[in-house]
Amino acid sequence: MSWDLKVAAVQMRSVGDLTANLEVCKKLVGEAASGGAKLVVLPECFSFLGRADGEKLKAAEVLDGSGPVLKALAELCTQHGVWIIGGGTPEIVQGDPKRAYNTAVVVDPRGRLVATYRKIHLFDVDIPGGATLRESDGTVAGEALEVVDIEGVPVGLSICYDLRFPELYRRLVQDKGAQVVVIPAAFTAHTGAAHWHVLMRARAIENQCWIVAAAQWGKHNDKRESYGHSLIVDPWGTIVGEKAEGDGVVLHELDSAIVEKRRAQMPCGRHAVLLKR
Repeated sequence: MSWDLKVAAVQMRSVGDLTANLEVCKKLVGEAASGGAKLVVLPECFSFLGRADGEKLKAAEVLDGSGPVLKALAELCTQHGVWIIGGGTPEIVQGDPKRAYNTAVVVDPRGRLVATYRKIHLFDVDIPGGATLRESDGTVAGEALEVVDIEGVPVGLSICYDLRFPELYRRLVQDKGAQVVVIPAAFTAHTGAAHWHVLMRARAIENQCWIVAAAQWGKHNDKRESYGHSLIVDPWGTIVGEKAEGDGVVLHELDSAIVEKRRAQMPCGRHAVLLKR
């Protein structure tokens, strides 16, 4: 089935203030909708980004629609008639008072939560010359992959550090049929400068799918700085939209024709299936 979908990748600089972050989201979702976007992708940590990972528990909520984050997204969706993928917000883990899930939420134009994805790969690293980050100290890893139908488009969900694990994207595309994959992120300035563009383009090329990467940018506090460079990449690996720094949106019209064209020209998917046998 053929499709087209105008998307917006939102770039913002979240801080440790839930109310302030949601006000920025409100402004940028409005900007995206004014530009004709039908799907708006918010970055990882759009609702909260503090000095330490455990601080996000202050913004964690049960995803039943009663908390401020889902309420705000539902209002924006209904107001503007758009889909929103909130690329990573803290979700309460029942029975674990010290950790939350890092959960991407998909809200439809009627304000309904229709899908969630809990980040599988957690960022526990000592960056040479940079920060030591232990996402697992405050986060429980998810286990399930998720592809959601958005206006007839199969959209695969992932979050930030997942980007470094190509097998996840192969499964989203080969096993679950994704033609668009979102990668909301809060990549550090150090690792982003080294690997962001090449990894985004690689995931698009090897899976012959659209990539929509909404990013955090700039200094959030004295301990954390994000790379920015929100991107939209086509199935040939061409960057068709980018915002290096600053708050704003990257808009582009995605379509199925280029997915079909590239997969016909170079049938990597069929060859990968044969290889598995």
